[in-house]
Amino acid sequence: GEERFTSCAGEEGGQNGGGSVRTMNTPLQDIISAHQDTWDALLRELANDFPRSSVVGTGELRDVWLVRFCIGFDWKVPNVAEKFRNMLAFRERNKVDEIRKRYESGMKPSEIPGYREHHDAYMCTFHLHTGKARDRSPVNLEQTCKFKFAALAAIPEDVGDQYIMHNLEYHSFVLDQAYLESKCLKGYVKMMDLTGAQMSQVSWVSKWASNSKHRKVRLNVDIMECYPELFSKVFVIHSPMFFSVIWKIIKPFIPQRTCDKVKVESSSSKAKALCLDAVDASILPKDFGGDYSGEWMMK
Repeated sequence: GEERFTSCAGEEGGQNGGGSVRTMNTPLQDIISAHQDTWDALLRELANDFPRSSVVGTGELRDVWLVRFCIGFDWKVPNVAEKFRNMLAFRERNKVDEIRKRYESGMKPSEIPGYREHHDAYMCTFHLHTGKARDRSPVNLEQTCKFKFAALAAIPEDVGDQYIMHNLEYHSFVLDQAYLESKCLKGYVKMMDLTGAQMSQVSWVSKWASNSKHRKVRLNVDIMECYPELFSKVFVIHSPMFFSVIWKIIKPFIPQRTCDKVKVESSSSKAKALCLDAVDASILPKDFGGDYSGEWMMK
């Protein structure tokens, strides 16, 4: 029979069309119980790794991080274990637990290495400070086509590497706090506004893809594989006719499960409806279909 449960957003859930239990906004224990045999096998496989594990592999955070890896890598024990060990090694090499401790001590995103260099050129926010999505998930917004791409490309590699490590650790820190409060698996609602996209900007997308390849070599790991299942929903709104060209370039660098969550909408009215279905108009900026007209980027 089909597993049934009540989600943390107050909705009844079950199996999705692919046959796996819907996971975001679901009590973590319900997810584990639905895969109990696999879960037990994974714990046995990683038993020798936990004693030397980082903060995310011990205590209250161990299970939520393991579940994210299980979902991200299809509950295949050997693959999940390999990716989890790679993540632990990455954190040890780059002292990421120390970054986590600084967030726990109150460090703000504006204080992280590379913030000024990146956010002088970005139109984005780590999370929407006016509030959360209707399901109580954090919201991440960006107006991609307003980026100063030449300035971003000029940022030194070491600064860029430190920034992305701190950026991803911040996002996971926020989601971990949401889990500790709700005991449910949470993911960001991400909205990307492509208003004003020009074909000439596609070359910068290609440069981004090239930089991603080089970063994988420098860090000796695919950093996105160290942070699976950060997003519950991804909306790409006001997409141009040539979006398929952009998507073909960036898709290989995005985890498949994240790609599966992407909804693309070119129509302004449909984009507005899509965004407002997820986030209340009073906290959503006008460019994304809401009523909020104040500052929305974190400083």
